[in-house]
Amino acid sequence: PRPRPRTRPRPRPRTLPLTLGSGLGLGGAGSGVGSGVGFGRMAAADVPEFYGFPPFFTLQPVLSTRERQLRLWQDFIISWHRSRSEQFLSVAEWPFFRNDAIHRSLKAEDRSAVAEYLVRNGYAEWEDDTHARLLIIWERPGDIAAKLYQFVRDQGLVDTVLTVYEITEGEQFEGSPFAGMDDTILRRAIALLEDEGKASLFQGNTSAEDGVKFF
Repeated sequence: PRPRPRTRPRPRPRTLPLTLGSGLGLGGAGSGVGSGVGFGRMAAADVPEFYGFPPFFTLQPVLSTRERQLRLWQDFIISWHRSRSEQFLSVAEWPFFRNDAIHRSLKAEDRSAVAEYLVRNGYAEWEDDTHARLLIIWERPGDIAAKLYQFVRDQGLVDTVLTVYEITEGEQFEGSPFAGMDDTILRRAIALLEDEGKASLFQGNTSAEDGVKFF
C-alpha cells in the first residue's frame, strides 16, 4: 500500500499568555522603552510590562484574552493620566498607543475599541460628537464627592462659600486631589453632595465664578 502523505499541522493563532501579571507591573526590561523610542523623556518606569510585548498591539480574537487585554490598556491609561493629573486623551495622538522600539502600533479600530471600553466602564466620556478626544475619569464622582466633603471639613470650610475656580485652582486646595480637576467632573461631585444636603451651588457671573456652600 502507498504511504499516506504527511500533512503539516495548522499553525495555531498566536494568543496572549495568561501568565502575565494582572497589575500594571510598571517598568521592566521587556517594556521596549529606551532612548530611541521617540517619546521624549519617557522612562521605563512610565509603562507596564506588556508594553514591550508585540501581540498586545493587536486586539486578540479569543474573547477572554481580548477582555484581559482591554482591561490592561484601561488600567494603564487611567494610571498614566491620574499620575500626571491629565484628563484628556487624543485617540489618534496618544503616543503610548505605539511602541517604536518594537515597531508596533495599535490600529485605528483597535484604539477606538480601547476608548469605547473605557467609556463603557464609566472611566471616560467623549469630549464631543467627533469622538476624537476622551475625558478620562480616573475616579468615580461619588468617591470624589466623599473626598471633597471630607477635605472641606478638615480645612474648616463648612458654611463657607467657595467658587468652583477656587476649588480647582486656589491656593487653599493646592496639592489636593481637586487641584486642576476638570470642571465637569467636579460639578458632578458637587451635584451629588447637593442631593445629600451637604452642599448648594450658586450661579455666578461666569461658570468659574459659580459658588458652592458646604453644610
